[in-house]
Amino acid sequence: MPVQAAQWTEFLSCPICYNEFDENVHKPISLGCSHTVCKTCLNKLHRKACPFDQTAINTDIDVLPVNFALLQLVGAQVPDHQSIKLSNLGENKHYEVAKKCVEDLALYLKPLSGGKGVASLNQSALSRPMQRKLVTLVNCQLVEQEGRVRAMRAARSLGERTVTELILQHQNPQQLSANLWAAVRARGCQFLGMPISGAR
Repeated sequence: MPVQAAQWTEFLSCPICYNEFDENVHKPISLGCSHTVCKTCLNKLHRKACPFDQTAINTDIDVLPVNFALLQLVGAQVPDHQSIKLSNLGENKHYEVAKKCVEDLALYLKPLSGGKGVASLNQSALSRPMQRKLVTLVNCQLVEQEGRVRAMRAARSLGERTVTELILQHQNPQQLSANLWAAVRARGCQFLGMPISGAR
């Protein structure tokens, strides 16, 4: 039976043992399904499957990379390089570039002043939807194909939200109101409970 996943703000601790991630015992390992569990708990699994959605873990647990993006957020010592063996040299190069981008983006989730693996993001410059989308991206694993596909979707979603928020910040309240009513009229007032124009 699947385990209940933690809330998205609890991304700095293992959702199974509740210990905060660290660079020694509780190293964060992101799975292809975008759930992150500490290496200790992964090694204790009876089945080689994600404890949350039962997705099979096809790669050996010792080969899966540590999620450095999460480690840097808990203040752990992050090594400059982690050797990952992918199918070819080109993939290795792209992996390193993508990993570095995710680690740089993860820094926007600071300041973190929560207790025991819970992120207190109230002081963050990012909106809650942006924080949530960035947490999703940070938990993506870039070694397996499924993880890369999820990372691409998460990056696209984050980009779309960024553009939306930029547009909203540069519109004045009157313009926002005019745009809202234009959208209401374009929909024929359907979601206000009014009949569609022309209907009797």
